[in-house]
Amino acid sequence: MQTPALSVLMGVYHPSPDLLLLRRSVVSVLAQTFAGFEFLICDDGSSDQTIAYLNQVAASDARVRLIRPGDAFLLPQKLNACLAASRGDWIARMDDDDFSHPERFARQLRFLSAHPEIAFVGSQVNLVCEGRPAGVRRFPLFPQVRDFYMTQPYIHPSLLFRRAPLEQVGGYSEDRFAVLCEDYDLLLRLYAKGFRGANLPECLLDYTIPPSAKGNRTMRHRWNETVTRWRRFQELKLLPGALPYVVKPLAVGVLPEKILKSLKRRREGGN
Repeated sequence: MQTPALSVLMGVYHPSPDLLLLRRSVVSVLAQTFAGFEFLICDDGSSDQTIAYLNQVAASDARVRLIRPGDAFLLPQKLNACLAASRGDWIARMDDDDFSHPERFARQLRFLSAHPEIAFVGSQVNLVCEGRPAGVRRFPLFPQVRDFYMTQPYIHPSLLFRRAPLEQVGGYSEDRFAVLCEDYDLLLRLYAKGFRGANLPECLLDYTIPPSAKGNRTMRHRWNETVTRWRRFQELKLLPGALPYVVKPLAVGVLPEKILKSLKRRREGGN
């Protein structure tokens, strides 16, 4: 069997019997114009309906590989299990409730092939909330470390990586303080090792956001991000100057929902 050039990693935790978004996400990967990939999906902890659907997909498309260690319930565990089983020189991310535009992989691979100094690439994204368009989120084309101060300058499921940098930093952290900020932690570790990323100027992903401005993050998860920021900013020698940004997640957590929604609308261009 020919080794695929690209491995697509998806961690699925889908306890609901409603498969609408999951189907849409999976189909968007399988419909890519660049077809030379394997699609690794870890669905530990999901519903019987989810398992049956993914079994059906894997039986009908040889590119789909189901990774089921039986104890990978958190996203970094799922992604590391997929990464360990993957064979491609390129690694793409995808989430189970988002939609990749058909040219996404082709455009990102073309960009990375032309820019050997770039370790990974994302894109701008269309925002979707409860099935309806909710604006566009735009990011710097070549984010610098300072762009991580307020918020992460990438969307995790839009990213496509070279394999070697991911392996050099040891993949995703499974530390308890990285839960729900494993992407922020990973990217800062890559930057600390001298790797840099980019974002393509076009929207190549439709990104699902929750109706609440605070999303699914509890104060415990915001504490996780605070610890992650402290550790990674120390590693990057950004402290004490960046200390106000270390506590930013906790400050956001105590803001009233109305104020936070207003700030997010302003950031997203008034949408």
